[in-house]
Formats: sequence, structure tokens, C-alpha cells
Amino acid sequence: MPYSKRDAPNCDWCPFKKNCFYDLLGTKESKKAWREIRLANPFKRGEVIFHEGAMPQGVYVVCTGKVKVYKSSRTGQQLTTRVESPGDLLGHVTLLADEGPYTGTGEALEPSVVSMIDKSTFNNFLAKYPHASQALLQALAKDVRRGENKARDIAFKPARGRLADTLIRMMVAKKPYPIVAGIKRRDLAEMAGLTIETTVRLLKDFEERDVLRKKEKDLLILSEERLRALAGSAS
Repeated sequence: MPYSKRDAPNCDWCPFKKNCFYDLLGTKESKKAWREIRLANPFKRGEVIFHEGAMPQGVYVVCTGKVKVYKSSRTGQQLTTRVESPGDLLGHVTLLADEGPYTGTGEALEPSVVSMIDKSTFNNFLAKYPHASQALLQALAKDVRRGENKARDIAFKPARGRLADTLIRMMVAKKPYPIVAGIKRRDLAEMAGLTIETTVRLLKDFEERDVLRKKEKDLLILSEERLRALAGSAS
């Protein structure tokens, strides 16, 4: 399905705009220009936004949903390097490096809307609005910090704390309980830097502690306070 202007959400009305590159732009003129150059496309769970090894076509923004970025081995094994939420940029590092193809695959973890600005249009936008480069640097700095924090957690944080952190990042506020919706155990394991066996064992432990409960393909977070305590106590 091609990207279209029709599917692009209105940035001014977006509930996630405070987390978005759009909010970092600052001026009304540059924000208006950004709204006008975006095209968007809805993706179903499991659909690919871009493929590892493909040449970059542009920069992407997650508008709704969640997108995982992963690397694949020759044997088909996957390593999830990060999960992007509404407001996050995708593909910008490869585009700016200008040194070859995507080093990972972007895939929708849940039904998502992703905006795209093609390479030429994005470069022209940066040239016309130089202060937007500062906003881009802020977004890149955020990515670097997240990567450093993940490396630190994998090195020093016990498995229980890493899984608790991952569940906290993935949960969505619902009534009567927050929910982690439809995330495969394999994806949780990759995001937390754990084996599937360890992840399944810890989820059972969390269930026995009345921290969460399985409901079909979802996980209901019965006690967010306890989950955060598990993440913090394992720091």
C-alpha cells in the first residue's frame, strides 16, 4: 500500500506530539512545512516498513503503534535492537550516514501508522530550515542515550529487572488494568536481552506474585507498582 497524504495524522492534534521530532522544530513555519511534506501508511502487525539490506528511501516517524527494529543472522535468528513508540524517528541514522543500506528491518509490533518523508524532500527541508538540524541532533542524542542505557542494563541488571523494564515500556493504560497487548514471548525476550526459556520462566514467576495475568494473547498488569518495584529492586 503506497504512502499518502490522506493517512497522515494531524500533528497539532496528535496526543504524542510532545515526544515527537515535530515538537522539537520550534517555529510555526517549520512545523507547517513538516506537516505538509509527510505521507503516511497504516501497517498491520507483522508488516515490514523497511528491510535490512535495502537502500534508504527516506526518514520515518512512528505516529501510532509500536515498531521493532531487528537484525537477522544467516540462519534466520533475530536480534531486536530497539522498539520505537509514537513520536520516534526511524531510518534516520542510515539516511544521514549515507554509507549504504539499512542495517536492520523495521516491523510493526502492533497495528501502526508510520509517516515517511523521502530522502530528497527531507534534505531540502533541513537546508531550508537550518535550525531543524538542531532538532535532529537532539533526536540522535536521545537514540545514543537509549542505546547506552540498554547496554548498561544488559551488562549489569539481572534478568528479572530487564524483563520488568521491558513490560513497563510496552504496557498501555487500560481499565481496569494496564495491558501488554499481543507481544510474542520471543519479542519480549529479544527486547530484554534474554532467552525465551528465561522469559517464560520469569513471566510465570510474575504471575505467581500476582504482578500480571495472562489473558489470551495479552498480559494484564495487575500491579504496576509491584512491577516497577521489581524493575527498581533489580537495578
